[in-house]
Amino acid sequence: MSSGESLSEVGSLLKNLPRKRRSAEEVMDILRQYASRDLDPRSGRMWAHSYETGLEDVVAVAREAYLAFVDKTMLDFTVYPSILRMENDVVAMVASLLSGDERTVGTFTYGGTESIILAVKAAREHYRHVRKGPEPPEMVLPSTAHPAFYKAAEYLDLKVVKVPVEPESLRADPEAVNEAVGERTALIVGSAPNYPYGTVDPIRALSEIAEDKRVWLHVDACIGFILPFFRKLGARVPDFDFSVPGVSSISVDLHKYGYAPKGASLVLYRSAELRLHHIYVNASWPGYPLVNTVVLSTRSAGPLAAAWALLNYLGEEGYLELARRALTTKEELLKGLPEIDFRVLGKPEPESSILAFTSRELNLFLLAEAVGKKGWYIQVQPGSRQLKVPPSIHLTISPAHDRVVKAFLSDLAMAAEEVKQAPGTGAEELVAATKVDKIKLEELEQALPLLLEAIGIGEGRLSGEMALINELIHLLPPETVEFVFKHAVSELFRPTRRA
Repeated sequence: MSSGESLSEVGSLLKNLPRKRRSAEEVMDILRQYASRDLDPRSGRMWAHSYETGLEDVVAVAREAYLAFVDKTMLDFTVYPSILRMENDVVAMVASLLSGDERTVGTFTYGGTESIILAVKAAREHYRHVRKGPEPPEMVLPSTAHPAFYKAAEYLDLKVVKVPVEPESLRADPEAVNEAVGERTALIVGSAPNYPYGTVDPIRALSEIAEDKRVWLHVDACIGFILPFFRKLGARVPDFDFSVPGVSSISVDLHKYGYAPKGASLVLYRSAELRLHHIYVNASWPGYPLVNTVVLSTRSAGPLAAAWALLNYLGEEGYLELARRALTTKEELLKGLPEIDFRVLGKPEPESSILAFTSRELNLFLLAEAVGKKGWYIQVQPGSRQLKVPPSIHLTISPAHDRVVKAFLSDLAMAAEEVKQAPGTGAEELVAATKVDKIKLEELEQALPLLLEAIGIGEGRLSGEMALINELIHLLPPETVEFVFKHAVSELFRPTRRA
């Protein structure tokens, strides 16, 4: 090795560790350059991935609390007893909103997926050790349930039994669920609300099934923290929490409508006996006894502190006002979208702060692109031709949208007119030419490089032709989409090469 080479340069084309320190100013300049093409989550112009209040004081309080605890690990609460106190406070405050009582317990996690994995783990262990059911255990869920449940099933070796939702209401069909529950069922899943359409499943009806068949019922309310406040404002919200006797556990995120920084969620249980099934302890090695209440071990306490701070700073009064603003925006959208000939999905209308709309006449993939050029982000839900699920546009409503909803509807109407005259994406022609929808998965790998190149995906780069990609997702069989995406993501996330 020559004296001029850094240790990381030898035998590698990868971007190397800088030989010399960089100044803080230079480092931040590079990060700002990296972020130059990012969307701004605080702009109020994003209708997904952002839960924006538009209030500077809320952001300031969350950041101050986050930074005050960012260096403390949640791994060992005996070293930082403040963590134990904050977590118990947060669980108590949220449980009280969701009809919990003195028996209710919960755990702070880093996100909805982690909360779901823990609930599924607890339900599986309860099935095995309390009910002593046959293997493999099964999980019955509606087709609108979040993919995190499928992920949990894959990790934890459960079989997913998917049942259709009612086609008009887009809510779980209790009769279909009842028929699907059998001797291997470890848990039933209901959503309050589901992510695609914002509808709340009939949790009381699912509870009756769960109680009758002595099965665990989990309610995924990861986007449902706003629902108790909608109800207090007079909106129609069905019972979905621990007021329903058959509910065993609930997942609820605080980094959504609790407005905390990302990495803040809870999984709540009706009793401590149920939670015991998800706690992990290992005292069989030479080191310290490992005690994990979650999937991860080392976690910064920053998100917990920020969540605690906002629950106290906003209180019921603050959350009600933010919910009122979101509800006002929702009402404007429910009035304005049909006036542009869009159809809001779900009858009766969705109970939550999520709406999805579709159109028989317009190419929604091109519509999203046209709206994007006007400075907005709307989320395409490609649907599936094979599964007979139409494409739709998803809108997550934030309080800050009350200031921009009229401008959004105006731009959406203009974009709709533009798309009427636009040529297609070319997806149908590409599928016809390559016959990729007919290729068996074991043969698809050979054609993969050409397909990825055609849609603009290469090592570490994404062209941005999302209209084409989204329409291909709609046209291709789901198993083909999953296969291609797995390989595409592997291409995108590759170590940076030296310039």
